[in-house]
Amino acid sequence: MAEQEKPVILLIHGSWHIPLHYRYLIDGIRSRGYTVLAPSLVTTGYDDSIIGKTHLDAAAQTREFLLPYVDQGRTVVVIGHSYGGIVATQAVAGLTLEERSAQGLAGGVTSLIYISALIEPANSRFKPGTPYPFGWTDLKKWEMAGEFAKVHLFQDVEQQRAEEAIRQLVFQSAVACDPEALNSASEVRAAKTYVVCKKDQIVSPEDQYKRAKAAGAQVIELECGHSPFLLEKETAVLVDIVIKAAGT
Repeated sequence: MAEQEKPVILLIHGSWHIPLHYRYLIDGIRSRGYTVLAPSLVTTGYDDSIIGKTHLDAAAQTREFLLPYVDQGRTVVVIGHSYGGIVATQAVAGLTLEERSAQGLAGGVTSLIYISALIEPANSRFKPGTPYPFGWTDLKKWEMAGEFAKVHLFQDVEQQRAEEAIRQLVFQSAVACDPEALNSASEVRAAKTYVVCKKDQIVSPEDQYKRAKAAGAQVIELECGHSPFLLEKETAVLVDIVIKAAGT
């Protein structure tokens, strides 16, 4: 199948992360002949432009990336890691293949893959799960402390790779999880897969299973922490999950 005929893969990163954190996963998918989109969310970055940005801003930004492709009749598989799951759920509303087909339109989102993701019911307020670092005074931005990240995000990642990932972490808007959500994952009219990371130290496995059930998602389990895309074996599994979801 020619590349232009394959589904587009859209990856939505988590809090404090940048697309570069996912380069092994992106490269693995690209090597199979897919177009991969991985925008840097407006809620995450090093400068002050992120201040005041919410998940709705990130969702609107993500829709801007999606629309040119679905308007060309392309199908899309969306991946949301951690906070990216919130953005994914909001961004694809009305853009699924089923919804667009009902309007006589070609193209659309066919599948969502949540990786240790935050998925909350409609009209709920999301609560960040980490405290401000000790002595932090800029309450408009959240910083991820290196020691916290080492233990909770990258505890099973090889040391050199983990240290590099920590250096690449940036700020997160303090209101990134506001306001209330407009849509829930259960309302998304597309196939859903939830990858449960059973050794996750920041999104508990118990909460992951609950979110997967609430979303009506197929569950795939990995014996790893919060960042499977930084582990060689787990990255290969993720690539296979994406290819299967793409149906090619």
